[in-house]
Amino acid sequence: MPKTGHFVLHSNVMPPLTAGAYELVSEQTGLPFAVAPEHTHVTVAAPRYVMPTDQILSTFPPANAEGAFGDRLPQIVLKRRTLPWERNPAGQVQPSPTPWLALVVVAEGEAQLSTATAVAQCVTAGTTLLDAQDKDVEQGLYLAVTETVVKKIFPCLEDLALLTHVREVDVNDTELANGDDDGWLAVVLANRLPVFDAAKNAPVRYMACLVNLEGQLAALPPPEPFVNHFEYALAQDWSVLAEIDAGIGPDPRVMGGVGLGNVVLPGASVLGDAAPGRARAPRALQQTAHASPKVGVALDGAQTMTQDTVGKQWANASDAVKAVALDPDAKKLVRDTMGRGFRFPIETFAIEKVLRFPVLAHWSFTTNEGATFETLMQDLDVGLLGTVPEPAPANAAPAAGPGPEVVQTGHIGLGHRTRRGDPERAWYRGPCVPFPTTRDAPAASGLPPLAHSADQLRRIVPDGREDLALAAAFEIGRLLGLSQLSVVSALMRFRSEQFGAGRVRELLMQALPYAMPQLSGVRIDLGRFVALEAIGEMVKNPDKIIGPRRPIADPGREIAVKGELDVLIAAGLGIDLEVIRKTGDQIGLLAAIAQTRAPVASEDGGIRFDTKAVAGLRNALRGELDHALGVAMPPKVAAPPVRAGARAAAVAGAAPPPDALDALIAGAEAQADSEEEDAP
Repeated sequence: MPKTGHFVLHSNVMPPLTAGAYELVSEQTGLPFAVAPEHTHVTVAAPRYVMPTDQILSTFPPANAEGAFGDRLPQIVLKRRTLPWERNPAGQVQPSPTPWLALVVVAEGEAQLSTATAVAQCVTAGTTLLDAQDKDVEQGLYLAVTETVVKKIFPCLEDLALLTHVREVDVNDTELANGDDDGWLAVVLANRLPVFDAAKNAPVRYMACLVNLEGQLAALPPPEPFVNHFEYALAQDWSVLAEIDAGIGPDPRVMGGVGLGNVVLPGASVLGDAAPGRARAPRALQQTAHASPKVGVALDGAQTMTQDTVGKQWANASDAVKAVALDPDAKKLVRDTMGRGFRFPIETFAIEKVLRFPVLAHWSFTTNEGATFETLMQDLDVGLLGTVPEPAPANAAPAAGPGPEVVQTGHIGLGHRTRRGDPERAWYRGPCVPFPTTRDAPAASGLPPLAHSADQLRRIVPDGREDLALAAAFEIGRLLGLSQLSVVSALMRFRSEQFGAGRVRELLMQALPYAMPQLSGVRIDLGRFVALEAIGEMVKNPDKIIGPRRPIADPGREIAVKGELDVLIAAGLGIDLEVIRKTGDQIGLLAAIAQTRAPVASEDGGIRFDTKAVAGLRNALRGELDHALGVAMPPKVAAPPVRAGARAAAVAGAAPPPDALDALIAGAEAQADSEEEDAP
């Protein structure tokens, strides 16, 4: 497999066998008795009339796309690497390096795409196929084109091998990684660039068809001489058939009773030269041919057309495809809708021979821009920096440009490019106006309306354009304000102080179970507020926040006993078990235990601690408690008394009302007293 960023091109990958039915015969010889041969039938399957969707990895240009596609050849990427060579286009069993598939690009009006037709009728009459019973579907589509179109736009036999190749890529280095499984892809290229109609400056709708060439290699055109340019030109324009009433039956068409008016059909100049034995054209067609002997040129019949022009049909083609894509049977309807505009009855009116090629896959697209690589290079300014444009001739009059677009309100029309990059026309008016203007009325609060961005001041005027006068004034004022150092400093202070406080507030609102105070003109100490609320929550839910009180004595964990119980008890009490046993042999075990004195920590039963360590712990605990109380209940600085007297003394000596912390401390003391009373 190639490394990332590289790929390998192969001319072809030949299959061992072509598609078809095979019979394997096995015989045994050299035995004293006869053995009947064994016949095994094997079928090598391959698409013939319809390409399975799971075998199509991608197409270019994309289906139903619109854009500048005139500088790249259309292509279709197939998943199985041997598909283009799994059949022999010459009708033989042996594999051939000439592919049986070709990608043909036709413009709207050049060819006819059929509806669902029996596969036996999807090839040109008289074409002999190898094993005609080998068919993957019962009905398919075919592309009907005249011999003139085949000679102009179809690839020649020598080009088929050059237009098909195999690519070996890294699976992880391609956009097709989700559909490809081994990194081998078969690519079929078209031989026609879908260029823009630069002469008429009009878009062109194309259809790419993957056709089957079995049995029809002789119909392909001979090699053409090399040309160094390519211009858009229709091989034949059958779109004039849209002007003919489609409801006319077949009899008037054959007998010549169809009134064509000023419609000139392609190939009309050869009507009088019909070969012997061929059906003569209708009389109406012959009269039209003598009246206008031009080949491939149609008169402008747009004035007599009752339907939309072809340009409008191009513009609406993409919308029609998008609409049918929402249908439950979209797989069939989308392909059928993309074939619209390519269903003119060419076979009914064409005088020359019409060929049929089975279509395995097709999609349509529109080239609506004329920018190609060649035109971009021609328009490129190759002057170096400092190059001065060529001066105009001295006697040449200056070109008179269009005058400014102004209106009575003082607005001027200017070119405007939106944020999406679309060029538009917008209105602008400066601060000086030709007459007094009406200002915006103040809001209900009495304050003038306040805008926070320039987009809030964009206005749509009745003609559909935007009035950017106020928005431009807002943006100019904002930039002038930001140019002042004091404004920038104030914004930086706000970001470091208020913005940080706001961010802390948002985090606290998400983390704490109670609501934060509303912002107002009064400065709020969030630290003290959170500490007070936390104390209140501890009073309400002491077990959940502080945790349940542990009993004075609890069973604790189970102690593993290893060894004799007497030895363990004696070791735990600090007495000598051997001495007790010797004394017990003389005076009895109970008397010996009673006479043995166990070591104690102190004679009075008290526990001695390190006074320095206890003092350090007490000071640390008092410091943490004072810090918490200082945050929750900061000391208030007593204001100087306004007047002296008994009332002032009473107020100064009055105790503050108990708060949540006092209730928590009182509850803890009461619980401790009750536990001491219950203790034995």
